[in-house]
Amino acid sequence: MWRCGLGIEFPICSTVPGIKTVNKKLTFKYFNYKWGRVPTWARATDHIYEQWYLTRYGYKNHAGLKKFLKDKKSILEAGCGVGRDAKMFAEANPDARIVGVDQSEEALRIAKKSLKTFPGWSELRADITTFKTKEKFDFISCDQVVHHTPNPGKTLSNLGGKLNPGGILNFSVCRKKNEYRDLVDDLIMLKARDMKPEDLWEFSRVVTEFAKALYELDIKPVKFKGRKYESLQRFVHNQVFRAWYDPKIAFELSVSSNYDWFSSNPRFTATEVKTDSGSGYDRVWSVHHINPLCSQ
Repeated sequence: MWRCGLGIEFPICSTVPGIKTVNKKLTFKYFNYKWGRVPTWARATDHIYEQWYLTRYGYKNHAGLKKFLKDKKSILEAGCGVGRDAKMFAEANPDARIVGVDQSEEALRIAKKSLKTFPGWSELRADITTFKTKEKFDFISCDQVVHHTPNPGKTLSNLGGKLNPGGILNFSVCRKKNEYRDLVDDLIMLKARDMKPEDLWEFSRVVTEFAKALYELDIKPVKFKGRKYESLQRFVHNQVFRAWYDPKIAFELSVSSNYDWFSSNPRFTATEVKTDSGSGYDRVWSVHHINPLCSQ
């Protein structure tokens, strides 16, 4: 049995084949390139992503996470990237053994440096969908990663099989916006498969320049169909096409965020992940719906 962060138990289920054509090598290539371009990404955006994580899974703040992790002796971060979440876990429970798994050698190099003061940390370069280990974990986190794997159901089953009895798995997938933005996203993502990482980065830079220009028009707020958006830039970003920009962080980091999105290969939706994972997930999805869907 698995138990989600809200205490709901559900069985590990067999999976059905993924419904999208996938090239894993593209995903790893794009992310490797990103970590080389913005090695400071995690540290520079800690304040944003940590609060997203704490809110998404119901911990509210660092004190809530510390309380949750106090009895977790073994922790796995699946798809750890440069170890931002792992570092947050290590700070909350310095005595825990924490393992970070990622396919990117560059990301793991940065993670190792970032967590060098935590003796319980270790890293493993592997594919989270298929990696093997005899070790079991009290807590596994796979935040904003499952929907980028070739077979989400297989990934979840692999991770679930590495939980100790009563262990908890946190995972999230990104929700869709509307049929118009989703169409634009999908078309750009499809085109991105044929682009070199450096060319996609340049495209993302142009998109970010446009987003910045929209932001600097200072048109705010924008009201549309009963919903209020912070600015015209945020309205376009949410309703038309991916055009992220945050003036509170370095421009290159906003470029990186857009690059992340456009290089998604694949990008399974919440519905597709649920379908791929089998009907046994109905109970956890119905309750977890309020928490794990990231807003970008």
